[in-house]
Amino acid sequence: MDYDYLARIKASITLYTRKKTSNILDGEFGSIYRGRSFDFDDLREYVYGDSVRDIDWKSSSKTGRVLIRRYIADKKHNILFVGDAGAKFKGDTDKGEAKTAIALNVLGTISYLVNDHGDDYALLTSTDKGYDFSFFKSGKQHLERLLMRYEKCLAEEESKPLNKTLDYIAENLRRKMIIFIITDMEGIASLDENLLKRLTVRNDVMLINVEDAYLTGDSLYDLEAKSYEKRFLLRDKKLHERELADRNARKNAAKNMYKKYCISSVDISREEDVVDKIVELFERHRNENVG
Repeated sequence: MDYDYLARIKASITLYTRKKTSNILDGEFGSIYRGRSFDFDDLREYVYGDSVRDIDWKSSSKTGRVLIRRYIADKKHNILFVGDAGAKFKGDTDKGEAKTAIALNVLGTISYLVNDHGDDYALLTSTDKGYDFSFFKSGKQHLERLLMRYEKCLAEEESKPLNKTLDYIAENLRRKMIIFIITDMEGIASLDENLLKRLTVRNDVMLINVEDAYLTGDSLYDLEAKSYEKRFLLRDKKLHERELADRNARKNAAKNMYKKYCISSVDISREEDVVDKIVELFERHRNENVG
């Protein structure tokens, strides 16, 4: 593991400002916590979107600041990362960046925030050899091990289809979780309403789409044929317009399906956008701006 990688993640979050990232995991998640725990834990300052019923008026009057009561159940979550993989992740995004690097950055960034929040988290990946499922734990060493496991999985040529992995989760994992799915357009295409319905009965689900390169881009390498596509096809404007329309149609269909099951999603094409997009994802999900 390149320890400078974790330092860069920490630095990018710090540069974004702790104010915008410090509370994005606080609060209730719909499918996980219905009602409220009576186990009071501590106080924090009010932020936009908090429930007025949680204001501690006595403490607020003493300090001159509006303070919110936090409860154990509102703070602790079980987080499951589902990392898609396979040969398709050896390609680039539409911005020419490596999909593998962005997938690892997404896992590292969310893991860092989750670990900082004190939650337990695990990673589930799959190859042709079977599923690789870690324990739910927290801590820096656990974070590093998960990144190494996902990096190893991304180096493999074969991976089970995403829908098979999610079906395994729906059938076998009974604890209530927040599930982060890291995938791409091929993975999204494998999802159906029945699977998402089963997955969201007890879990909150958020999806990160690592954007694929366009088939009609400036330069395209075919991973299966192991050769570059002919330039006269890549530069055809009509083909590019049709590809763009088809991709947008598939995205809109997927987002309409997400809305039915309160799944929030974001698209990421560049590493420098990862922190912004992750914060956007959390804020959208907390404010029920799904799809």
